[in-house]
Amino acid sequence: MYLQTFLVRITLLFVYTAAVWCGDDQRIADELKSPPVEIPLKSVLGEAAYNDAIGSNEYRYVGNDKCRLCHRDFFVGRKQDHHDHAMDYIKESEYSNNPKCLVCHATGYGVKTGFVSMAQTPRLANVQCEGCHGPGSNHLKIAAIEKKGGGFLSGTDRPDRLKKMCKSCHTARWDRSYTDFESAYNKYKKAVPK
Repeated sequence: MYLQTFLVRITLLFVYTAAVWCGDDQRIADELKSPPVEIPLKSVLGEAAYNDAIGSNEYRYVGNDKCRLCHRDFFVGRKQDHHDHAMDYIKESEYSNNPKCLVCHATGYGVKTGFVSMAQTPRLANVQCEGCHGPGSNHLKIAAIEKKGGGFLSGTDRPDRLKKMCKSCHTARWDRSYTDFESAYNKYKKAVPK
């Protein structure tokens, strides 16, 4: 377990260093000149549905500590996932507080009850479960009362929304690690326990 964590951190350090040395500064400069980034959840749901859902107060970010109560195996396995280390990519850079970076490197940035800063909301750093599925408070309520899943704005019961959430951050500019989205999505989906 410790060896895997160590290897993930070394890999992240190598990737970050290689990215800086290989001219990724130009990609960052181009991104900073581009139009403002829209909150992924808002772009997936559409502004009216997003405003209704978030304004209802039924959907609040709770942090992945709550997720691990029922999804322990996935939670433990996810510690080696790059999503769980997303802030490491920007933490030591001049972009660590940049909204264009935080929208994809933190959970719920720009959304009421989402990530604000490392000082205020460290429990929502990185791309946690809710970073893809949306706020988890409604899911917790349904799971506790009805003893079943569901309740996410972008859950596995809504694969089109979930795929759009992935594609909002995994773009041609920022994710060159895969060229076939469907294969990458299906591989990740298989890793998730039922």
